[in-house]
Amino acid sequence: MSKLSNCLQMIQLLMARNKMKIEELATELEVKPRMIRQYKQELELAGIYIESDRGANGGYYLDKKTILPIRNFSSKEIQHLQIAVKSYLSRQPEHEHMLSNALDKIKAAQRDEALSSKHFYFANDYLINDKIGDQSEHYQLLYQSFNQRKKVEITYTAASTNKVTKRVIHPYAFVLYDENLYCVAFCERKQELRTFKIIRIQNVVTTNHLFYLPEEFDIRKQFPQLGFIKAPMKVDLIIETPFSNQVKESIYSDDQIIEELPNNAIRFQATLNGDQSIKKWILGMGAKARVIGPSSLKQEIEKEAHLLLDHYQN
Repeated sequence: MSKLSNCLQMIQLLMARNKMKIEELATELEVKPRMIRQYKQELELAGIYIESDRGANGGYYLDKKTILPIRNFSSKEIQHLQIAVKSYLSRQPEHEHMLSNALDKIKAAQRDEALSSKHFYFANDYLINDKIGDQSEHYQLLYQSFNQRKKVEITYTAASTNKVTKRVIHPYAFVLYDENLYCVAFCERKQELRTFKIIRIQNVVTTNHLFYLPEEFDIRKQFPQLGFIKAPMKVDLIIETPFSNQVKESIYSDDQIIEELPNNAIRFQATLNGDQSIKKWILGMGAKARVIGPSSLKQEIEKEAHLLLDHYQN
């Protein structure tokens, strides 16, 4: 059989049996085990991802979301939709409520899949600020390079020194954290995994050199260890209508608990990341949100409220 025929048959086998070891696939396709790894790479270049687990019960299995992408929004499509909605609302603000609700529903439908991805981590649910720099364009180029497993040369400005350097990186994953988008990548210069804030990237050039993405890499495991990440915060809020309806339509954390209260209010409990984003989100709901815990967050919100009141009284 041709390589294409074997790739297609490999997809069929994994769809039918859910998980298979390399040796089992090699036997079925009558090829050597090393060819199975080559087929995996070929399929991933086409945007069809084969995941793997180690151990006695391990093996290859299919990320079925990538087989029929027309049935789901891709991360790139979601981002373009967000940007389009924000651009439209800047000219037609009277439609904000309707479009924001529609966008929340789309993100809620997609977010449960995003949270389980090995290469995409949404630490909070805020939109990307496409008005600053070339963040959107650079993200698209990095995402394309990630899909094609191609090395990228970037021009990057360090936050602490403002020093501009050129780096060759291997894009491994993307993180949306504290209202900013980051690329987690292997840096050839430092010979280690580094996190690059996309808004600080001045230029992106995709090369023709391929890189190897380790099968064991999982951003869900790496995320807590990344240097720019602050400690997650377990929040406990009482949220009243109309914001209670919007919150119920979104997934902010995989451990969130929503308790229905009288008058369509809710008690919302979840582990969130990004203390500034959390405060901004709560303050944006005004008197319709009340912090139950933690006490440190409650005190910070009270302080902000008093400062705001002083501004208006003076």
